[in-house]
Amino acid sequence: MKLFALKAGSPGLLRRAGREYKGLVGSMKETSGTDALEGPGPVDEAAAIIRRASEAGLLISEAEIRRALAGGQPGAEADREADVRTRLLTLLGECDDLREVVADNGERSYYSSLSMSEAYAALLLRRQGDPARLIAEIVRQDSEVYPRPVPLDMFTHPPFDFTLEEVVQTAAGMAAREEYSDIEETRTSTARLFLYSTLYLEPAYASMLAEWLDVGQSNNP
Repeated sequence: MKLFALKAGSPGLLRRAGREYKGLVGSMKETSGTDALEGPGPVDEAAAIIRRASEAGLLISEAEIRRALAGGQPGAEADREADVRTRLLTLLGECDDLREVVADNGERSYYSSLSMSEAYAALLLRRQGDPARLIAEIVRQDSEVYPRPVPLDMFTHPPFDFTLEEVVQTAAGMAAREEYSDIEETRTSTARLFLYSTLYLEPAYASMLAEWLDVGQSNNP
């Protein structure tokens, strides 16, 4: 994989990436007509906190829930740790919409299926880990399933929200790591950079798909 080079100051490309990304993962973030604060199960302050976070498109960690319940009182958060954990376990059994996800480091986070899908929650969880691993997983998934290459600037938009500098630095670092040797780049006629996996896409086909996604689609509505 070549060393990546993506110039900042390309608002047109970034806006277009944002529009495209809504089409790629918009369906992952499910909404419901039900008020997210009044889900199935008993009314509970911790449940309401989780549902509000999900409505905002966020996972919320157990530590964040403890802080919110403690109301900023010194020492209250630590004192309530065991109580909050027991309370959350009870809510998971009583409220059909509440879900728990666990990060690689063992940290627990929560979401409500009333306004967030399992796939979207899993994506947010991966966002908390190694950005290189996340980018590689998304690129490989899209190369295999759809198949299609992924515009690098897509990762500057929700739910990833990396800065342009973070994306460029991460991609450049991936070029030197053996575990990402299948991740390659292709540029379109507008110089926009796409990534694909050679495990699933041939270079010529990936280049053709990237050109279509970047230029052909807009020229052939």
